[in-house]
Amino acid sequence: MSPLTSLPLADLLDRIAAPTPAPGGGAAAAIAGALGAAVSAMVASLPRTRHNTPDERTRLDLAARDLAAYRVALARLADDDTAAVEALMAAARRPHGTAAEADARRQAIADATREATRVPLETSRLCAEALERTRDVAAAGARVAVSDIFVAIGLLKAAADGAASNVRANIDGLADETFVRETTRQLTRTLDAVARAAHASMATLQD
Repeated sequence: MSPLTSLPLADLLDRIAAPTPAPGGGAAAAIAGALGAAVSAMVASLPRTRHNTPDERTRLDLAARDLAAYRVALARLADDDTAAVEALMAAARRPHGTAAEADARRQAIADATREATRVPLETSRLCAEALERTRDVAAAGARVAVSDIFVAIGLLKAAADGAASNVRANIDGLADETFVRETTRQLTRTLDAVARAAHASMATLQD
């Protein structure tokens, strides 16, 4: 099956809207993050900067390079999320008529759940990093593109928050306490970084 981001937009929306578990919210969150990174990279690549200084140009060029990489990585996570959810559904469909089958099914579900948790956690983490780079774009980017940066911030924050909701849903009831504890710690730290970077970026735009 073709990668989601290689599809025409109408087909992509149809795939997400279809009454199937995947692609779903996790893939949509990753795509939203990729869009946010793309918008931020666009502003960083504009020929004008806030004060048209060489330092701002260098700062924006570095941000544009990094944001382009985040866009690619987040787009890839949309497909990873789809695959992870499909694997989880496949694990749930495994036979469990005997004790051995039930044990194997339980282990397969646990393994698939950990992977289905890892992907949206990575989506949130990359959105947090992209928001940090967007702070540079907000500080040095052209004033004419302020509204575009607001859009980028909103997309990246929504993507991070949406992916976080998938993380929480997946670890709810998971028996692996060590994994749950570490995942929760990472998620809390990531969302704190998201909130700080988004607030700082918006504050910079209003200076």
